[in-house]
Amino acid sequence: MGWIAGHEQTTASRAALYAALSGTRLPTAETISALLRWWVGNPADEVLDLEETYVESTWAWIERLPRDHEGRRLATGWRTRHLGIVRSIEQEREYRPKAQRVTITVPREQERFIAELCKLLQLTGLEDEPWLMLGSYNSRVERYLAGEAIPTDATCWDLVELLIDFLPQGVDLLDVTTRLTKSAEAARAGRVRQRRIARKRRTSSS
Repeated sequence: MGWIAGHEQTTASRAALYAALSGTRLPTAETISALLRWWVGNPADEVLDLEETYVESTWAWIERLPRDHEGRRLATGWRTRHLGIVRSIEQEREYRPKAQRVTITVPREQERFIAELCKLLQLTGLEDEPWLMLGSYNSRVERYLAGEAIPTDATCWDLVELLIDFLPQGVDLLDVTTRLTKSAEAARAGRVRQRRIARKRRTSSS
């Protein structure tokens, strides 16, 4: 497990990989993909297509396996199973009583995410006119920068793909995207923590 987590092509953290195996929390698609890539697939068998390197961040490795590779069928099956579990959990949440709304300040984790996003935009040299690069995503990015929302991992990858043509040559796109997605994940966790603290304070004062 440590070898998988330490591999340069693995973006899932060691903690996330162990948590997935221990059953302490539902793993993200990124974590499931990392485990399957080494267990039912084989990076050595993958045929890299440079034009598709950043097309699909999480499951692209499946398409790089030979057409007759058994890992294709197994990984696709587990991917479908994971999606089903996620949908079931989301449906259950719809029927749960909504948590009491509270007002919180932007947590430090979200401030770090905003800083990462600002660095990415500054690399393009067009940070003062982001709409030229982002198009319909511009309003979303404005909300991210204002601390009003946090993107999903998939949206982080979409943002980097939109900016690829505007970034200087030599920029490590995988590193940039990994930092952005990890900081977004930490930002979401930080907001959850802040809400819990705010609700406890409201309950104790009532």
